[in-house]
Amino acid sequence: MLYGQGNATPHVMRINIISVKPLINMKLPKKIYLQIRCEKETDLNGLIVQLKVRAGRKNPYYIFFPKTDINGEAALTQDDFIGQFDDHFETGLMDYDGSIEIAEPEIEVSLFDSTLMMKNKKLAMAWPLLKNEKSKWSSRKEQYSYMVSCANSRFKMKPFFFNVEEYDSITVDVETK
Repeated sequence: MLYGQGNATPHVMRINIISVKPLINMKLPKKIYLQIRCEKETDLNGLIVQLKVRAGRKNPYYIFFPKTDINGEAALTQDDFIGQFDDHFETGLMDYDGSIEIAEPEIEVSLFDSTLMMKNKKLAMAWPLLKNEKSKWSSRKEQYSYMVSCANSRFKMKPFFFNVEEYDSITVDVETK
């Protein structure tokens, strides 16, 4: 109820409530395919590519492809993308406030850098496995070993942006260090 000025009688204001849809609604493909290429190297096994996803006002989310095969190929399913996103949000340590529904479709693609994880092993091992991680790993130690054993330290690449709504394949050119 809204009241007018002075001793006027109360006025009733009716508000029509409508549902508000997000301004952005990320449309993920069923799978995102990855192809890594390198002029000077034929064995591209064991590389991990990360996707930096922005959603909300705070810190970005990092989503990881599985390791590449010898040909530099890997695929990330929609379910795994969403699961990793949800796990990231569940940790809450870095103050996330966005959801997958409002995530920006422009995603930064780069090589995962395992040096921070290796330098902070105790911290990396402190968390229990999260919901999505439990479907892939039997322990935090297994997950940690998988991540730090990647072949990324042998390569470098320039990060770039990719629109996940327009394409379902990413081609990454890397160079040997």
